[in-house]
Amino acid sequence: MAVAQESIAQVRIALEGFSEAYGKGDVDEIMSYFAPEDSLTGFGTGADERNLGWEEHRAQIERDISQSESRQVYITWFKGQVHGDVAWAATEWSFKIVAGGQEMEGMGRTTYVLKKYGLNWLIVQSHASLPAAQEEGESFPEA
Repeated sequence: MAVAQESIAQVRIALEGFSEAYGKGDVDEIMSYFAPEDSLTGFGTGADERNLGWEEHRAQIERDISQSESRQVYITWFKGQVHGDVAWAATEWSFKIVAGGQEMEGMGRTTYVLKKYGLNWLIVQSHASLPAAQEEGESFPEA
């Protein structure tokens, strides 16, 4: 049990490091949190943000950074599980982003699958979303 808890803590530290790197806008540092695999997959919040492989993922990160003046992203909720060298996590995060001179603040959600490479947990799959606008307690937004 202690080993699993330590691994879950390491996964959270890795995801917090990714969030910090994203805030700094250093593409190389950001990409150091992703597994350099052709099977790396990711979904972002935009309609066209579907990435397969290292190069597509890097291009998405480069686009994010080039289209924003500043980014702050903080994990506000985290749940994770580990099974051997594979982990999965669900997070909620708050963000403050300046893009096109406009400041945006809000909350998002991301799920991750990570794989252990040596001593490091690296992301192999991610899926980011923004919550729909339905009222609390309602399963669907009004049409």
